[in-house]
Amino acid sequence: MTHELIVEKKSFNRQTLDEVKTVYLNDYPVVYILYNHKRSVAYIGQTVHKNRRLHDHLNNPKRKIHNETILIGHEKFNQSATYNMESNLINYFIADNQYKLQNVSQTANMQMHNYFNKQYFNDEVFSELWEKLREEELARDTIENLRNKDIYKLSPYKQLSEEQLEMKNRILEFCQQNIKKDDNRVFIVEGDAGSGKSVLLSSLFNTIQDYAD
Repeated sequence: MTHELIVEKKSFNRQTLDEVKTVYLNDYPVVYILYNHKRSVAYIGQTVHKNRRLHDHLNNPKRKIHNETILIGHEKFNQSATYNMESNLINYFIADNQYKLQNVSQTANMQMHNYFNKQYFNDEVFSELWEKLREEELARDTIENLRNKDIYKLSPYKQLSEEQLEMKNRILEFCQQNIKKDDNRVFIVEGDAGSGKSVLLSSLFNTIQDYAD
């Protein structure tokens, strides 16, 4: 299967964004990266309405720090694929540790699911995209090296399986129901090695910390 991956680097301003006429970047789902290379700050997102979403960002004071953007399109992109690519980018950017992301928490409640050609987008398309980002110096390390880092393996922002997400919600409900009670309560999570307990706990503690903040 061969389909063209479109990656365009633009200045992050209204005039430049309005001039983008490339097929698969306007009326198709896209993934985008807003960034400021000198300040090492980035924002990763996906949208089915490129112009409206990016103009919303231009009106957001928190996004004024960014001066460049990477637009990513593909002939076969659908919203499941762009959600998948967005989540992958966030987790690999965290592991690569070159940019501080403004929106890491948005993947915390995403549920992993299958969709048509998921393996193709996860393997071929994402690998091609990552190499293009390395050429643009937005990414530094290789996918293979990043996958071996504990910060990637145990990222609290990884998509959870349906079973993991259900268990996480049960634990959060348990905490909410018992937090004001005087006696001690215990919730035990059991599972074989490699069943996803550590990723579940990483995501859970990150959410509890968000609630505490």
